Amino acid sequence: MSAPKTKVAPWEDFVLRLIAIYKLAHAVFFIAVGLGLLRLRHHDVVQILNTYIIVPYHLPPENHIVDWLLDEASKLTSYKLSLLGYTAFIYAALFAAEGVGLYLRKHWAEYLVLIVTGSLLPFEIYEIYIYSTWWKFLLVLGNLLILVYLIHRLLLDSRNGPGTGGDNDDPSKGPTGSGRASKLLESPASASPTNDSGQVVSEVP
Repeated sequence: MSAPKTKVAPWEDFVLRLIAIYKLAHAVFFIAVGLGLLRLRHHDVVQILNTYIIVPYHLPPENHIVDWLLDEASKLTSYKLSLLGYTAFIYAALFAAEGVGLYLRKHWAEYLVLIVTGSLLPFEIYEIYIYSTWWKFLLVLGNLLILVYLIHRLLLDSRNGPGTGGDNDDPSKGPTGSGRASKLLESPASASPTNDSGQVVSEVP
């Protein structure tokens, strides 16, 4: 049995597709990061930073950010790079599952995105508190909007039911369609017999 698809309005379908593309872009990014970290395992990371970033862009080594970056790079061992690389692949698989599930409008993907995004949001807010940049603000704002939208959708699903298809699926609204037709067909058979003058004739068993 295949997983149920979420029934959405056209504009909601467009929003879900946008979120799916956003998650798939995250997956591609973490795949690239993982491959890059694994390629750096047998290289001097400090020398690579000096050769390709610090010297070409004339970054001052006394800058506290550059100094922190070089200090952290000097602590990276082959084991740490491998661990970080495989961790990036795990994140990529998680984001890929979210993106594909939302693109196919699977109901479980909405819960997965809600859990994963909500669990990572405190760390993202903490990073802004430690060192704030404009792109971090945009990232947290985007994730907050995704959370609010998905919570709104899941609350509606819990009230109406994920498979609500209209009045025909609601038993509290009485018989519709074929139900009314069957009652009309049954009404002549259940009517009491009358004589020519219209008086009801009682049946004697």
